Amino acid sequence: MMQRACGKWIVVLALAVALILPAGAWGEGFSQELGLRLAYGQSASKSTVRLYSLLPRWGIALVRPGNIMGPVGVSFVLEGILSLAEAEGNGAEFGFTPLIKVSARLFPHVTVFAEGGAGIISESFDSPAVPHAFNFTPQIGAGIDIHLQQRLAWTVAYRFRHSSNAGIYKENPAFNVHFVQTGLTYYY
Repeated sequence: MMQRACGKWIVVLALAVALILPAGAWGEGFSQELGLRLAYGQSASKSTVRLYSLLPRWGIALVRPGNIMGPVGVSFVLEGILSLAEAEGNGAEFGFTPLIKVSARLFPHVTVFAEGGAGIISESFDSPAVPHAFNFTPQIGAGIDIHLQQRLAWTVAYRFRHSSNAGIYKENPAFNVHFVQTGLTYYY
């Protein structure tokens, strides 16, 4: 109940900020982005794993909004991940993921996006859900950028990540995680 109430207030706050900001504060015209997101993830399996993650990101526009595809843009993003894991035995994970990000202007100061890709990760914590240290991580998500200034946006996103060894080893249970993310993106 409390999570729903907090979620509604975040949406109301985001829309209020978007409507109050001056016109033109949208990431148009810039070809690269640099960002940092904080994420909280929880496993979708019977074995509970909680992840607290830092996600440094760098991206380059392949199709800038306002050009060929109207208000839609396409970017290539390289994202790192460094997580602390809380499981049967605490530990960490680190890796990287190349992503394709498709974004569209919803309002003058609000951009929605979907992104997905597949990366590699090293997971070093004890859990029946993660039998191997080296795994592949296909993932997909969506979110919203609320532009605070011409070059700066606040991001709120959701991500679903699957982690497995892609059949390299006989034992290959799926380790699925739901993430909520927030952070800042700087466009240049």
